[in-house]
Amino acid sequence: MERLGDYRKRFRVAVHAYCLMPNHVHILVETNFPPLSRFMQGLQQSYTQYFNRTHRKIGHVFQGRYKAIVCDKDEYLLALVRYIHQNPVRAKMVRRAEDYPYSGQRSYLAGQVNEVVDPRLVLEMLGGKRAYRRFMDEAAGEGHREDYYQVQDQRFLGSTEFEERVKEAVEEEEPHQPKKPLRLILRKVAQAAGMEPEILAGTDRTWAVSKSRALAGYVLTRRMGYGLGEVSSCLGRDIATMSSLLSRFSARVAEDPKLRKEIEQIVKIV
Repeated sequence: MERLGDYRKRFRVAVHAYCLMPNHVHILVETNFPPLSRFMQGLQQSYTQYFNRTHRKIGHVFQGRYKAIVCDKDEYLLALVRYIHQNPVRAKMVRRAEDYPYSGQRSYLAGQVNEVVDPRLVLEMLGGKRAYRRFMDEAAGEGHREDYYQVQDQRFLGSTEFEERVKEAVEEEEPHQPKKPLRLILRKVAQAAGMEPEILAGTDRTWAVSKSRALAGYVLTRRMGYGLGEVSSCLGRDIATMSSLLSRFSARVAEDPKLRKEIEQIVKIV
C-alpha cells in the first residue's frame, strides 16, 4: 500500500479503485504521461526488491507480466469500480465489501481521498456517498464477469470504435521489439549519450559514467525492448544491481522533463 501510494504520486496517475487479493491485485488507473507501463514497472520492481529483502528471497515475486486492459471510461468506469471492490465478497472472504481492509471501498463510503485512491470523480458521477452505497448494493449476488476478461484484441474493454480511437496511443506505450544485435544498438546508444560502451561496461562509478550507464540501460530495456539479463551482461552488471539502478533512474525520469527529452532524442537517433 505504501508503494502504491508513493508511485501514484510519483507518476501522477489517478487510482479510481483497487483491491489486493491473496493471489492477485486489481488496480483501476487513469494515466496520461508517463505511460502505464512505466508506473507498473516501477511499482512492481520496488515491491519485489522490498519483498525479497524482507523475506531473504531472490527472483520474481509476480507471476509473469501484468495484464493491462484499456477500458472506455464513460461506459465501464462505474461498473469496474463496483466489480473491483466486490472482489472479496464474491470470493466469500467477507459479507460486505467494506469489511475488507485492502480495497478502496472504505474511502468511497467515507468520501475521503487517501494516499492511494481518489473517490471524488465516481462519487460525483453517482450523486454522492448514499448513491454510491445503493449502487454497490445493486451488485449483491453478482458473480464473476467473464466479459471483463474476454476483451477486444485482449487489450480493450469497449466498443470497436473506442478500440480504433485509442489503439495508436496505446501502442506507443509498448517498447519497440528489438531487431538488431544488442551490442550494435548499445554502441549507438552509448555514443548518443556521449560515452563509449567499453567505459559503460567498466568499473568507473563516477557520476557522469553512472548516469550514462543508467540512461543506456533505461533506453535499451524500457524503450527498445531488450531483456534485462542481456543488457546487464553487456553493461558488466549483475541483474539485481541493474534492476535497482533502473528503478532509481525511472523515478528520476518521471520527475525530470529535461531527462525525458534527452531520452526521446536518443531513441530517435538510434
